[in-house]
Amino acid sequence: MNRKRLLGVLCLLAAIVMGGSIVSAAGKAAPSVPVPLTAAGAEPLARYSAMLTSLQAEVGKALPKIDESKKAAFVKAREAAKAAEAEANAAQQSLGKIQGAKALVDHARGKWIGGAEKNIAQAEAALKKATTEAEREAAKKELAKWQANKEGGIKALKERQEALDKAKIDEPKLTKANQVAQAALAQARTHELSAAKALLTAMESFLSSDKLDAKLVKCTVLAEATPRGLAEFALQGKEQEALVEKLLADSTLMKQMLEGGGAKFGKYGRAMEIYTAIQKASPKAREGTLQRLALGVSLEHAVPVAQSSAKDQTNAPAIVDPVKRYQHFEKAFLDGELDPAFKDLTVWEYRNAVNGDEPAEALAWGRQMLRNYRPDHIYNPDYGWRYSGAVRTDVKYGSQDVKNDKPSL
Repeated sequence: MNRKRLLGVLCLLAAIVMGGSIVSAAGKAAPSVPVPLTAAGAEPLARYSAMLTSLQAEVGKALPKIDESKKAAFVKAREAAKAAEAEANAAQQSLGKIQGAKALVDHARGKWIGGAEKNIAQAEAALKKATTEAEREAAKKELAKWQANKEGGIKALKERQEALDKAKIDEPKLTKANQVAQAALAQARTHELSAAKALLTAMESFLSSDKLDAKLVKCTVLAEATPRGLAEFALQGKEQEALVEKLLADSTLMKQMLEGGGAKFGKYGRAMEIYTAIQKASPKAREGTLQRLALGVSLEHAVPVAQSSAKDQTNAPAIVDPVKRYQHFEKAFLDGELDPAFKDLTVWEYRNAVNGDEPAEALAWGRQMLRNYRPDHIYNPDYGWRYSGAVRTDVKYGSQDVKNDKPSL
């Protein structure tokens, strides 16, 4: 199914969900306490609610008639696939416990005991080389520590080996059960796909047509943002109300927003406000790469991102400024600091490149450090490890040492 048809299906679902909230690809609906609307808020709430209801009715009338037996067949096939998936997962997990037991044995034998033996050898060598009483005492303590560690490893290995031997008794039975469950799942998914295709055949002309695109995207934005959410945003002032009206009148922009995953937690009013502010700050953000970047920032930062600054920067902003975040990436892009592929990313990809909680100086430092210290990572042809390869060569992966960071980072 191409992007247009997929968007059509999603919008169609939004259109026929009466009164329900739609969760966008940007994340689950944020928990919130309804803000009591003033008398002034009743008017925009009623207007946006009527707009959504009207669009739902229009789209509902345009829906093709679908054979009830095909609907029932799809629902049945879908439920069967869910059940088969649950059984397959359970079978896989049962078999996985044996693999986990094997891994624990290998860990005790290799990393635990083997690591202890390596450190014992180092401590013994240090003891032989010691020339002072203090050096000898330090070496003895280190030797005793690793000898005790090895004993712990030997004990753990015995226990883990016993658990593995016990688990392996059931391995043939679990392997067979897993094979049967996986085959059943594959068959259930095939039936589900066939039922879905039969259902979609009746909707082929509807989904391939773009006649209702404008109404579909508007309906989806209204459903995701909710009439109440838009009314609350519009009540902030005339400027905010105008932004909502401008957004709802721009089908192209709304469609681009939806294809980019939608405004985070349905905050379309705030996303529009950020998008407008970015384009005011930078005329370059009106087309091409930088327009998509601006939209990605706007959608992702519609919900504020708390900024993680150095502890000694007591006056640092509490949240990432979305306009400044855009400007940071715009400058880096125009200065040639970013990957050549950056210019071709989608709105969805941009939003996931600008959603970090680090301050701009940390982003700049990371690029500078890699260029100066490990340029080989920058040119790694394997995009899976380009830029992130440092966690295997220089920077230990994980956050266990964050506690040792200096207040200045």
